[in-house]
Amino acid sequence: MLLESILIVLGVLAIGFLFAPLGLGGGILYVPLFHYVGGWEIDQKLIIVSLLLSAITSYGSGLEHRKKSYIDDELTGIALWGAIPGAMIGVFFVMMTGTEFKSIFKVLSVIVVGFVIFKMIRKLNSESSDSKLEGEIQIGKMTSLSAFGGFLSSVMAIGAGMIYVPAMKFFGNLETRKSIGSSLNIMMVVVPFAIVAHFMLLNNYQISQLIDESILLIVLIIANFSGSKFGAILGFRLFDENILMKVFIGVLSITWINYVIDLAI
Repeated sequence: MLLESILIVLGVLAIGFLFAPLGLGGGILYVPLFHYVGGWEIDQKLIIVSLLLSAITSYGSGLEHRKKSYIDDELTGIALWGAIPGAMIGVFFVMMTGTEFKSIFKVLSVIVVGFVIFKMIRKLNSESSDSKLEGEIQIGKMTSLSAFGGFLSSVMAIGAGMIYVPAMKFFGNLETRKSIGSSLNIMMVVVPFAIVAHFMLLNNYQISQLIDESILLIVLIIANFSGSKFGAILGFRLFDENILMKVFIGVLSITWINYVIDLAI
């Protein structure tokens, strides 16, 4: 148990550090980390922990992006009108699927992550990298995609940056860094909503399990916040816009392969 806990802490630290500059909460890897390394079941307890860590990542990195003015508050506010209701619908979906949720989770992960990778590669190949963006802001599409992101946040226990970043970049017409900063600030609001909603559905046994893991959770929160904060700071210095998008796609690709292998087995 001690070795497993150490591996989880190191994994959370690394995920926060690497994902923070990309506008991702890290939930897409937190769930498999706890499931495969720690032996946790994929249930609402794990969803809450993954969402909690995703929220910490978004705050650690999001505040740094805000300091650099890498955020569009107006478009972020508009996106929230879709993301928050989407998150509430996602919680209801988890509650209704019950024992089938674990299988649905893995299949949905393969489909969604694969689709996002495909669309982002296609979009990057069809236009020059972060030249000055021109064109109309598509509020309807941006809000609708943000609603889908909120839904996935609750269902897949993720921050949903893999949805929010493309929504803000391609439909909000923002440059990559502002898309990332805006994505993080959307998560800073949406993820706490999802956490509270899921917590209200926990049974007494699951609540007692979370209490038993309270020391580990505190250590994870500290490690995660530190990793995401320094990851964001170093990301500003080391990565340009084009590299960020390529790393973003690379991380999603590794995650997608992991879920495909898991389903095949």
